[in-house]
Amino acid sequence: MTAPMSRPMSRPMPRPCTRPPTGAPAARAATLRAHVPALEGPRLRLRAPRLGDFDAYARLLAEDTGHMGGPFAPDAAWADFCNYIAGWMLQGTGLWAIDHRDGHLVGFITLGLEWDDEEPELGWMLLPEHRGQGYAQEAAGLAARWGCNRLPGLVSYIAPGNTASQRLAARLGARRDADAEARIATWEPDPVQVWRHAPRPEGQP
Repeated sequence: MTAPMSRPMSRPMPRPCTRPPTGAPAARAATLRAHVPALEGPRLRLRAPRLGDFDAYARLLAEDTGHMGGPFAPDAAWADFCNYIAGWMLQGTGLWAIDHRDGHLVGFITLGLEWDDEEPELGWMLLPEHRGQGYAQEAAGLAARWGCNRLPGLVSYIAPGNTASQRLAARLGARRDADAEARIATWEPDPVQVWRHAPRPEGQP
């Protein structure tokens, strides 16, 4: 009798790739993180992401209701996390972790390009327990001013049903770009709103 085939065992968690390094590799990683610009606001600080931030990032993408194309499995969340971190080395833009002044993680700001993006995109994700306190506007405002002063253009791609992000984009001074939306509609089957951010002086709310 042929022995029944057993199902492959899944690799235990956490995955080795998500474990923070030690020794010389940890020192090299810290040196690279030091080159990511840190942005300071009244309550928040935008800093380079660390491996220890990935669990929170994956939790946010797993809970996504479709506004960002989710929900994401852990491996897809890891690919997205790495894509934005690599952006700092490849394009000079990328992922920030948002810390409160007291040190706890509030969420993330993404500023960069995904595969289908026409131009750099500004996005924001806050952990559920930190929503509704004005943190998204403060953090996204810091990133928008930084990006608008250094990039030829900056937009936020927002799903039509994501009214919270639409209101935030409007509060940041962004405006709908009908021409960009019409152009994207020629190849993208799902409707998307394009909110274009305008340059503002550093320090302006």
